[in-house]
Amino acid sequence: MSKTKADKQWLDDVASLGCVVCRNLGFGSSPSEIHHVRSGSGMAQRAEHTRVLPLCSRHHRACYPTGFHAAPKSWQAEHGSEETLLIQVAREITELRKNTIGRAA
Repeated sequence: MSKTKADKQWLDDVASLGCVVCRNLGFGSSPSEIHHVRSGSGMAQRAEHTRVLPLCSRHHRACYPTGFHAAPKSWQAEHGSEETLLIQVAREITELRKNTIGRAA
């Protein structure tokens, strides 16, 4: 799926938040990579570029026991569902953009 200009801006904004799990755990901001949330059970299905979460490598990659791809069900039980975190991130992006526009004026 190719990215539109709006998709690229969304991905940049999401990544700028830092890892959502680290922040929720009170660790503060940490560098993040983009985790695409897929609909349904098909892992082969590519997610939309707007259905993404900012996760650090330790909370994302399967090579870490704390990574989403190591154990998605237990990860979500511990850190919240992907859908709940998507809602949180969307709220944070709305706030980020509102504050950015306010400073630019």
